[in-house]
Amino acid sequence: MSDHQFETPRPVRLVTEIGKGSVTVNATETATTRVEIVGRDADQVDVRLDGDQLSVIGPRRGASFFGSDNRLDVTVTLPTASQLAVKTGSADVTVTGTVAGSQVKSGSGDVEIDTVDGPLAVETGSGGVRLEEARGDLRIKSGSGDVLVTEASATLAVSTGSGEVQLWRTHGPVVVKTGSGDVRVGDAGADVTMTTGSGDLVVNTARRGRMTAKGASGDVHVGVPAGVPVWTDISTVSGTIRSNLQGAGAPEDGADHVEVRAKVVSGDVVLTQV
Repeated sequence: MSDHQFETPRPVRLVTEIGKGSVTVNATETATTRVEIVGRDADQVDVRLDGDQLSVIGPRRGASFFGSDNRLDVTVTLPTASQLAVKTGSADVTVTGTVAGSQVKSGSGDVEIDTVDGPLAVETGSGGVRLEEARGDLRIKSGSGDVLVTEASATLAVSTGSGEVQLWRTHGPVVVKTGSGDVRVGDAGADVTMTTGSGDLVVNTARRGRMTAKGASGDVHVGVPAGVPVWTDISTVSGTIRSNLQGAGAPEDGADHVEVRAKVVSGDVVLTQV
């Protein structure tokens, strides 16, 4: 085991690169940053603080740190509002507390983050992504794996090859593209664009904005609160179109309204009053 401590009265920028294992970051109210490393090569990890940048770099073989087969489990406790730049070959990444704008890139492994107060970019080749709260622009790219975002306050873009995408509360524009997998938005407060090759596209509650859904195979479901005017442009080649929406008339100037544009090849389109 390797243990390092640094006095850090201000938030830091953590740069971490490891091949195999896990990275756990605990952001809390502290003026001391601690790095704990467990693994056979723990004493070969380069740990250093240069100004406000803390580097934790695993051993390399040749030109890449992905060469080591030995597992390293890295735990970092650092000040709230620190920035992260994490890169792993095959490792789970877990972040608790609130961090500032960050980047996480993993070849394979799950990524779980509590709160990000700033822009966040997450990229995984294979692994799930779970985020509690994004207060800045959010971009997620995954080759295969499920994506769950509890709350997003700004722009949200998700791209997956395969996997289920769940976005519970969105306040800014949303764009989701998936090769195969269901897409579900719980409560949408702005435009939502969803595209899938195979899977259902669902917006439980569309409060305002344009809902655009395009799919080759799968159903489209959109729920709209009572009293909100709705404009529609819907088509399906093989499927049915159903709606129980009540007429609400034209919206007043500045009032909320919803526009639904849905185009599917094989699947039903259902509009529901909620």
